[in-house]
Amino acid sequence: MGTELARSILPLLVPWIPALAAPVAYVLGTKSEKARDLTAIIACFIPFVLALFMIPGVLNGKILNFVLLSENISPLPIEFMADPLSLIVILAATFAWFLATIYATQYMTHEHARNRFYFFWLLTAGATFGVFLSKNLFTLFINFEILSLASWVLVIHSETKEAMEAGKKYLFMGIAGGLFLLFGVIMTYVQAGSLDLTTLGLLKNKGIISQVIFYSYIIGFGVKAGMFPVHVWLPDAHPVAPAPASALLSGVMIKAGAYGIIRTIYNVFGPELVRELGAHYVLAILASAGIILGSAVAIPQGNLKRMLAYSSIAMMGYIILGATFLTGRGLEGSVLHLFGHVFMKDTLFLAAGALMFKLDKKEISDYKGIGRKMPITMTCFTIAALSMIGLPPFVGFISKWFLVLGALDVGGIAFILFVIILLNSSLMNAVYYMPIIVSAFFGEHDEDDKVEIDEAPLAMLIPMVLLALAVVIFGIFPNLPLALIKLAVTGFGLT
Repeated sequence: MGTELARSILPLLVPWIPALAAPVAYVLGTKSEKARDLTAIIACFIPFVLALFMIPGVLNGKILNFVLLSENISPLPIEFMADPLSLIVILAATFAWFLATIYATQYMTHEHARNRFYFFWLLTAGATFGVFLSKNLFTLFINFEILSLASWVLVIHSETKEAMEAGKKYLFMGIAGGLFLLFGVIMTYVQAGSLDLTTLGLLKNKGIISQVIFYSYIIGFGVKAGMFPVHVWLPDAHPVAPAPASALLSGVMIKAGAYGIIRTIYNVFGPELVRELGAHYVLAILASAGIILGSAVAIPQGNLKRMLAYSSIAMMGYIILGATFLTGRGLEGSVLHLFGHVFMKDTLFLAAGALMFKLDKKEISDYKGIGRKMPITMTCFTIAALSMIGLPPFVGFISKWFLVLGALDVGGIAFILFVIILLNSSLMNAVYYMPIIVSAFFGEHDEDDKVEIDEAPLAMLIPMVLLALAVVIFGIFPNLPLALIKLAVTGFGLT
């Protein structure tokens, strides 16, 4: 990719620290819950700090690289790296995971099997970070499968009938997606003799085999991304998981799928081969369908977390669609939306969790007037919701603006269609978010509810406030993330 490889242990430590802390937290939890909680927080804070330390090297044009298992020992090496694309994603992911862990220490106090929860919480963190920092497809696949299995335990945590049914669907879809991904990885190795993700366009063959490999990757990664039409697990899984897990399922984990699709387009195939295969047209149609259908189905939902889950399907459509434009500004919009959506959706799910924590109710109709009793929680929710709609000065406006510019670079009917899709989706976003906001601040709370309601505990408020601030800060100062994003785009040969 025209950059220098520099040896660094940091890309290894970021995923390994939470993964190795998982059994430590479990054992400590049998003796002291405070020690376990503190261990989990520290194990998620250190990766964020290490990610910050990687910024100078990557901005200076280096790809930070660590070889755990070299080609001298195995034909399939295990390697980790931080390049501009992986670093911008890992910065958002580690920050969100750290804050969600603080939130979880309060939210989970009344839940059962807390030691088990934190074990798989940290293991999932390690695997997710590992996906983003993998230097080759073999390493990525291993982490991807660990992510799928470990996060399944988070989905079924409550062990209710509803959770177990959602868990079955999640596990089945995850295994099926993993098989498609494995096929793609094997065929890539057979065809190219390499799985290295620092290469631009591993595959060169324009024949039917490349079509088969491309769609194997898209199905495999698309399942995790909640991409239409392989999204069917998502609306059931996100609502049943505990709120901090829901926040990361939607805010971070599904980004592993979107990240994989971006790597497929730009590293495995390269923009030119994708264009010659015409594969980007099919992917653009699926992404567009996801944007419209996800937004439309979110509108009538009565359960808040289920509504947010359908909204995620639409937002993933934006990320994937931007990548299919095969233009510099289109990819900038795609990655910026991926980056910003981490903060937006985490804020929304954590706010929803705070409402459920205080009211023990899940329906949107139960939250009338709650904004006057929980003003900080609902202000955070409002900021994230307005950003999802695409209003300034929030990060969602900036990322959608770049997506419009990317479509403009494509030109012709594609630009017109995208603007129509964007306006329709944003309007539908307003239709399902604005009534919640208006009702919360101006509606009348149920007078029959005798329970005194006050603001969420501080350990839940602080993470929400910091995430909401990120939505505002990166909307006002988008050049902070765009510095890395533009490096990634130029590295892919786009202007």
